[in-house]
Amino acid sequence: MHFGAEFNYFDVMASAKKSYSRLLDPICQEWKLTRTELNVIVFLYNNPGYDRAADIVAHRGIAKSHVSMSVASLEEKGLLIRRFDENDRRTAHLELTDAGRVIAAQAKEKQVQFFSLLFQGISKEEFDLWKKIQTKIYKNIENFEVNP
Repeated sequence: MHFGAEFNYFDVMASAKKSYSRLLDPICQEWKLTRTELNVIVFLYNNPGYDRAADIVAHRGIAKSHVSMSVASLEEKGLLIRRFDENDRRTAHLELTDAGRVIAAQAKEKQVQFFSLLFQGISKEEFDLWKKIQTKIYKNIENFEVNP
């Protein structure tokens, strides 16, 4: 079966990403942050179990060098702290400071606003079906990465 010509998923996702970015731009400007720095803050805030730079690289697909530069910059700005693992001094756990959490909470409000607008007019059944399809697509992507 051929999919794609009648619905361009990449265009939809690019448009959503652009709109989401525009919504968060004022936070970046207010706090003098790069988008990657804000992405690091939001990731740490939304994913308490994932607190290493490697987690951000793996789950957000941001280049290791960009995450590393952002973590160093955020630490310098007093927005996060690195705590080294007692058992493995090479492993740094990242923790938002109070100021970092303030920024993250602002971004979280914008995320809620964005997703409310994005899924406006979509029923719970439609949303559940969309999540099911997304999960299948994600598994297909994972399979493709393993067996190109």
